[in-house]
Amino acid sequence: MATDRGLIYLIKQVELGVRRPFGDVVGVHGMNFAQYTALTVLFRLPGLTSSELARRSFVRAQTMAETVTVLIEGGLVRREPDPDHGRQMLLYITDAGIARISAMADDVRAVEDDMLRELTDDEVDQFRSYLRRCRDALRSPTVTIGAGEGRGA
Repeated sequence: MATDRGLIYLIKQVELGVRRPFGDVVGVHGMNFAQYTALTVLFRLPGLTSSELARRSFVRAQTMAETVTVLIEGGLVRREPDPDHGRQMLLYITDAGIARISAMADDVRAVEDDMLRELTDDEVDQFRSYLRRCRDALRSPTVTIGAGEGRGA
């Protein structure tokens, strides 16, 4: 019988461990996780549709629609028609949105630094590389769920 390595559980523990301090950081700046994530994604990838932004921000389309409304009303994001698709709207971070995430940068970095304090700079680089490779592998999974021993029959 194959046993798991405990990595998924450990990753979840890290996520839960960073959730409170990160939530405190975005909360102090009048935001929530979804809003911060949407702004940082749009900073890196301007001109996404709301559904693309939802996928890249790890939320449902309905949640992103609500998030985008708040960000637009706050002047942090703007919506523009897609010149290639008549009815499609593209989202862009505004200068005010960039200023908002810039104002949080030191606090976000402090949370990351605290999480990584037991690692050397080289280990942080390796860790980042390993996480990216894991993320990329999950984008094209090779596992068929339910195909293991003891299923069906």
